[in-house]
Amino acid sequence: MNLLILILKGIVCGMAVMIPGVSAGSMIMSMGLYEDLMLLISGKKSERKSVLPRILPFAAGLLAGIFLFAFIFKFALKAYPFQTSCVFIGLIIGGIPMIWRKVNRKKITWGNITAFLAAVAVVVVMLFLSRSTTASNSLAPSVLHFLLTIVLGFLAAATMIIPGISGSALMLILGYYHEITDRLTQLAKGFGTLNWAAIGENLLVFIPFLIGAAIGIVLVAKAIRKLLDKYPNSTYLCMIGLMAASPAAVIAKIDADFAAIGLIGYLVSALCIALGFLVSYTLSKKD
Repeated sequence: MNLLILILKGIVCGMAVMIPGVSAGSMIMSMGLYEDLMLLISGKKSERKSVLPRILPFAAGLLAGIFLFAFIFKFALKAYPFQTSCVFIGLIIGGIPMIWRKVNRKKITWGNITAFLAAVAVVVVMLFLSRSTTASNSLAPSVLHFLLTIVLGFLAAATMIIPGISGSALMLILGYYHEITDRLTQLAKGFGTLNWAAIGENLLVFIPFLIGAAIGIVLVAKAIRKLLDKYPNSTYLCMIGLMAASPAAVIAKIDADFAAIGLIGYLVSALCIALGFLVSYTLSKKD
């Protein structure tokens, strides 16, 4: 049962990676696996071994969730964008109480409050920058694009691992979100139909992207661990600020006609938020 739960957590986080405005870091935090991930990336050898049995099934679910989004969840997001996004909003919010329990409330300072407000401001600024972004740049295989894709992978991973910051939203701001998601779909279809030309072309995009992502994850994870060790209250409150503001970014990225949703649609959306919150809160409290 625990193995199945870890796989399901990975699937949820994998789908979250692909949705602009939804932070993978927030989802991993909400699922109660953030500290395990930090230990795996930047911990000692004994610490890595201790968390590996939990991370491996989670990682398998994460990959499954990314491909599941490419084929199935993407259609749900198009058919019911507001209701589907509300599930993820609930999942994000449901993880906040777990982080709040880690804050030493007796030692909250004005510096801690400033960190919280600064985190909220970061999400607002990213939201403002990405709202008018419609560009879709190409990553056709070339030496220049190989190097560029490494940088994009680094930036995407570095932002994805920070709770509340959406790596996909950053890719949207830079104009590469649609190119990356389209190539992911093409790669999945290539494997499905054994189209070796499509597989080869798209792997030339994703291999440098993964190289950059690996570098970004390691460096940012080490930085976050140092911040948690030296400034735990400020770091946790910063994470809470990022997560608390991220639902606004999710709603802003929804391509939906809000006037046409209707009363029933909004009631269903409220239930979706409640369901997501309940699932996330229950799982994080257990961990």
